[in-house]
Amino acid sequence: MFHHFHDDKHEPAQGSLSKTDFKNMVHWLGNKYSLLGANEYTEKCENGTLNSSDICLSFDDALKCQYDVAVAVMNEIGIDAFFFVYSSVFTANPDYLEIYRYFRTSTFDDIDEFYEEFFEISQQYHPKFSKHKTNFIKLNYLSDCPFYSENDIWFRYLRSQHLSLEQYQRIMSKMMSVKKFDTEKAKKHLWMTEDDLINIHQSGHIVGLHSYSHPIQMKKISRSKQKIEYQKNYEHLVGITGNPIKAMSHPCGEYNQDTLEILKAMGISIGFRSSMSTKDIKSSLEIPREDHANVFKEM
Repeated sequence: MFHHFHDDKHEPAQGSLSKTDFKNMVHWLGNKYSLLGANEYTEKCENGTLNSSDICLSFDDALKCQYDVAVAVMNEIGIDAFFFVYSSVFTANPDYLEIYRYFRTSTFDDIDEFYEEFFEISQQYHPKFSKHKTNFIKLNYLSDCPFYSENDIWFRYLRSQHLSLEQYQRIMSKMMSVKKFDTEKAKKHLWMTEDDLINIHQSGHIVGLHSYSHPIQMKKISRSKQKIEYQKNYEHLVGITGNPIKAMSHPCGEYNQDTLEILKAMGISIGFRSSMSTKDIKSSLEIPREDHANVFKEM
């Protein structure tokens, strides 16, 4: 599972890979495992013939850096991959998940400087901040993501479990205003265009669902709203590729039984989690993935 890359057009960010890093990783994976193209992996999954050594490459969030760095490498090597896309990034009102990430990695000297300011402001909005921090220390939150620092994990726990969406957005808006951060410029820089998606599709890669607006906790959303998230995402991507969509990945690895039933009814045959917390393939819609940061560490 890949997200961020850097080159002369895209700044290095926490966990990002260079073209050389990525090329070395693909060769390393190919020597260690049976590295399949996404189309072959899908066919073997549907036929029930996947081997324990079979792996594939997948990319989440339709990031422009993936198109500029990774796609060229894969086309050169001759291997196809999954690209999981959430559709709101192609509208005037995208989800701000990546904008917030870009803000904290491009505006501060280091990520801990951002966290220090974020935690300080969060205390103003959440009277039980200190109590939650005490409880958090006792938990083993995100233990399946060893590449995260303690501040990374505390930030994600606070954002996902205790701050409302409105509170989180208010804190980030305040911080971006102070730094005079240009959100419109970020929108143009961060994501692929629909023409990029067409080129990816025509090059033989698989374009798949990743919801419409990328909710952080899909399992907490009602069944009807989940259905809308995936139907709008599906209609958008079919309109671009001209073909039915049959692959997906769960945003932030979050889903429930409603999610699986909705996807199955839509004809989605293969779906991916976002971690290896459960290593067994429980169903074809729950295939675990290893984050590239863990691979890079093992290399």
